[in-house]
Amino acid sequence: MDRKRIEWLFFVVFLLIDLYLGIEIWRSPINLSNTGGAQSTSIRSEMRADGIDLPLHISHKQRSGYYLAAKKRNYLSGKLSSLTEVNTHFSKSDNILTGTPKTQVTLSGNHHQILAQLNSFKNDSENVPFGAKFKYEPSMSGSNTYCYVQSTDYGQVYASDAQLMINVRNNAITNYTISYMGPISAVREPQLIISAWHAVKAMYTDREIVNNSRVMQIKLGYSKLTEVRGSIILLPTWLIWVENKTTKNITVKRVNAFTAQILQSGNSYSVQKN
Repeated sequence: MDRKRIEWLFFVVFLLIDLYLGIEIWRSPINLSNTGGAQSTSIRSEMRADGIDLPLHISHKQRSGYYLAAKKRNYLSGKLSSLTEVNTHFSKSDNILTGTPKTQVTLSGNHHQILAQLNSFKNDSENVPFGAKFKYEPSMSGSNTYCYVQSTDYGQVYASDAQLMINVRNNAITNYTISYMGPISAVREPQLIISAWHAVKAMYTDREIVNNSRVMQIKLGYSKLTEVRGSIILLPTWLIWVENKTTKNITVKRVNAFTAQILQSGNSYSVQKN
């Protein structure tokens, strides 16, 4: 295939991506006007009456976000030969690599010291491929499972195919699983996104926050939107951690930061505190 044909192919692919994103924005308009203080106070009062606790401060400030894209490729299998310190198993069907240390990796000390030891382990390319590109996410970790999410120049990616999980038992690393999305880049200019308060309000009005619960944390990240012509499209997302006061179960739900729509289809997670 000659160079001009390759350039034309890339032009067509990115044109289709841009067209798709334009249609998504057109189909899901949002009102980014500033809600008045009286309305915010009223909604807070309603939530309080429903037994819903909120953080003391939730930002009303709008920020900018991007549509991002990553090429859908198998980045992990090519790293198997370099993983000399772990026994590996690669699942091609779901693009997940499992690694088990060949020699025991013992952990000791307080939580901060253990995290430092885990970072040293994951950042060693003989143990974990692309490990340095993952950041610890305490809100999705348990006492025996440490969750790391893929970090980019634009923010953290919260998706099952961009995640590292390190499992620990009896103060030693038993194994890890990793999925990696690869290099990620912006495909459109930055756009205005809704505030954290707007996201919480959208969840409440859509009955996604049940009575007698507690909003524990609100964080901006990126989630998978769709796949277009071999590329994974990501969008800015407000992640909201909600705890049921009775059961103490914690659920992470997501709000599209462009449209204020609740993301469904596997975009909610139960956090296991084992």
